[in-house]
Formats: sequence, C-alpha cells, structure tokens
Amino acid sequence: MKLIILLFASLFLSCSTQRVAVTPARTITKGVEVVTMDYTVTDSKGNTLPTKIFLFDVRLSERVSIVATTVGDSDSSICPTEEQMTLKAPLSEQLEAMQAKRQNIKVLGGVNADFFHIRTSQMPCGVVYRNGVCIKGGYDNQTTVFALLTDGTARCMSSSEYEALDKTLIAEAVSGRQMLLNDGVAQNSSTRLEPRTAVGVTRDGRRVFILVADGRRKEYSNGLSYADMAVIFKRLGAYDAINLDGGGSSSFSVEVATGDFAPINRPSDRSGERPVPNGIAIVEMK
Repeated sequence: MKLIILLFASLFLSCSTQRVAVTPARTITKGVEVVTMDYTVTDSKGNTLPTKIFLFDVRLSERVSIVATTVGDSDSSICPTEEQMTLKAPLSEQLEAMQAKRQNIKVLGGVNADFFHIRTSQMPCGVVYRNGVCIKGGYDNQTTVFALLTDGTARCMSSSEYEALDKTLIAEAVSGRQMLLNDGVAQNSSTRLEPRTAVGVTRDGRRVFILVADGRRKEYSNGLSYADMAVIFKRLGAYDAINLDGGGSSSFSVEVATGDFAPINRPSDRSGERPVPNGIAIVEMK
C-alpha cells in the first residue's frame, strides 16, 4: 500500500508541471488494492487540466487471479460460443452474473476490455480465451493481447508476440490495441486526451496494474494520453502495458453490496455504464 503511494509521489515530484493527490489504498483482499488519485494533464494548448484515475493493484498468487468476463459465460465449466460474442452487457452485470453462478470464486471487481465493432457485428476486435479455450481466434491488425497463463503469470503482448506464443499456455485472454510499454520502453507518444482503460504487468508477470481514467468532463476529469499512461505504468513498475477500449466504454467496477457491482468511476457514455462484450475480472479462489 505504502509502496504504490510512494511510487506516485515520486512520479509527480519528478514532473514539476503535474500534481497528484492519492487516496489511501483500500485493500479488498490480501494482494488486491484499489487506489484513486487526482492527476493533472496538459492539453494541446498547454492548459493544465484535472484527471481522475482509478487503479487495481493485483499481486497474482494461487489465491488471487484474473479471468475474462463475457456475456453468457457465467459457469466455470461452460465457455460461450463465438456467436455469443455479439452479445453485450454492462461490465457490472457481467460481474454479478459470474458471482451468482460460480461457487468456487469470489469476484472482487473488474474493468471493461476489448474494442468491438460497434457499427457492424458487435464482435470484439481481438482474441478471447476462457478456461484455456480459444473462443475467438481472429483479430484486427492493431490487436494487442493481455493473457493469464497456465503458470499463473500474466503477459501484455503485441500481435507478433502473441503469434509466437504456445497457445496451450493461455488460460484467459482479452485483447486491446496500442502497446503502451514494451520491454520497459514507451511505444506511443500521442498526447490526445481521452477516457482510458489499460493494463500493465511487471517483468516477472506476477503483478498486474489495471487502470481507468475518466474523461470528457472538463471541470472533473479530462482523461489521459498514451504518453501519460506509459509514464504512469513505468513508474508503477510495469514492463509491458497495453491500451484497452476507452471512451464511453471505460468502467471500473467493484462490489458495493453482497453480489452487487457498480462502477466507482463516472463513465462518459450518455447512457451511463455502456454495454460491452467482455472485461477483466479480478477473483479470489475459495
């Protein structure tokens, strides 16, 4: 808990134009913490603007893991079909359905995941794995992949790294697009501010940082750029990081009552929490 606050303090002390206020980390269970922070960003005109960031800090273990959420996939023994990938539901509903039907896990929270073809098929743009099964194998040329491997470690990969990986090693996977960090090096210098969802992993794959930044509300929060996220993930200790679907899809959901989940961020979609095809859930094994 203290380490992550110190990491953020060092980040902003090294950037004289930026300020941060970090709330005390909230421990959901041993190895999983939620941190919120008030960050400042600079827009294309040089204006300093506020941004609200939400972060899951997850230490993977035999007890704490990450799984992919999908609509129609609420039973640990059943994987959805590719046709079911066209279905969408708000992330909170996906987490509630998973918790209601899976007796072997405790769902702790999660975020939205892949981009999807919003005007055509509604399909996720990238690959999806559940329980070691590839539900959707096709992907767009910009695809990046976040995967939990069978040895319990996590990876963020480019499409070429995914292609080179032995697929039998993948337990769970969802996709994103832009690489933010690769081997510790920033990959995208874009400074465009938007609501964001992203995930980063340490070099050993044992620690995962899952980030959501609110945006499109000038007085409250203005989002992050790819360049901002690369800096943040690197300071946290991530070695690789990818961008997930952002904009109106960005949702950071936690349990607010027994079995009930809701976003604690402010999704920018006009309808509230946008229906999405999949997400990332943090779970505790019972």
